[in-house]
Amino acid sequence: MKPDNHYTPFLDGFRGYAILLVLIGHIYRDLIRQAFLGVTLFFFVSGFLITKLLIVEYRKTNTISLRDFYLRRVFRLYPALLFFLIATISFILFSGQTILFPDILSGLFYFTNYYLVYLKPALLSADYPLVSEILWSLSVEEHFYLFFPLLFLFLFSDNGNKLISVLSVLLVLFLLSRCIAFYRGTTLPQIFKVTYYTTHNRGDSILYGCISALLIYRYEAKAYIRVLHSKWIFIFSVLLLGLIEFVPSHLFQNTLKYSIQGIALSIIVPYFLFIESGSGIKRWLEGKVIVFIGKLSYSLYLFHWLAIRIVEFYVPKRDIVVNLLIVVLSLALALISYYYVERPFLALRRKFGSHAR
Repeated sequence: MKPDNHYTPFLDGFRGYAILLVLIGHIYRDLIRQAFLGVTLFFFVSGFLITKLLIVEYRKTNTISLRDFYLRRVFRLYPALLFFLIATISFILFSGQTILFPDILSGLFYFTNYYLVYLKPALLSADYPLVSEILWSLSVEEHFYLFFPLLFLFLFSDNGNKLISVLSVLLVLFLLSRCIAFYRGTTLPQIFKVTYYTTHNRGDSILYGCISALLIYRYEAKAYIRVLHSKWIFIFSVLLLGLIEFVPSHLFQNTLKYSIQGIALSIIVPYFLFIESGSGIKRWLEGKVIVFIGKLSYSLYLFHWLAIRIVEFYVPKRDIVVNLLIVVLSLALALISYYYVERPFLALRRKFGSHAR
């Protein structure tokens, strides 16, 4: 299948549903597992889309401009990130709370995930109003994309299977790392933090998306593509994605679950490449509302966290009206960020090779 840089609305649809899962899980804490799944879906879509665009660039120019790649990431992420940090710091100061500066730095320089696991417990003796807690997943992505383009650049041109072989080995190493973390851990909450937040344990959730794109667009793997044409395997994968949440084993939930999620999403997401727009379930992914929510997903991901913190500070008791207020405030802040902070940087992103619309 020949890759192109044309806009793929169903991927924004997946982002839309992913952010809805995150919102539901964070607003209704009893449904927090939905938020975890939403983040994993974000990871997969990110890896799939970025790898597809790297393949397009390589086939067009016979190389990858690492400078342009990293600058695109900066202009994509930092404007909204800086706005989020400024807005959150302003709220903390206005509300009379105390700012922990290592927390701010962890968000600004993308080490929030390791900060939450290893540094925060040493710095604090109690809970603290964290500025950057929601930024752990961005840290995982940016750590991953520091190294993945380098592997891609040096191994993609090989006529054999060196790139896919190296990435497959990495999948095994990520799983092995989680197993080691589980058996070395002392308590279940501590084990969860290590296996869920850290890049060396969660990077494979992005890598599955990368490998899926490579199998379709680089290697044209016939067996894999035949699987993607099967609606029964698609249905099985959807059921599997839901059922694995109920496996009672702590070992499974902290190790193998993330690998199985990656395999299931490797069927579910690219399945929609091979069915026509407007047909069946694809309409739910390409509807104008869910696609627009997908476009807002980065801003919503950031600012729903701030909205929750603001509303909880002033209205501690939760009810349906308070939850609705969180949603409205999240949407308002996200729209301000999207239209007045992120979109003005589109021209700069395009200058360095972005095809964002």
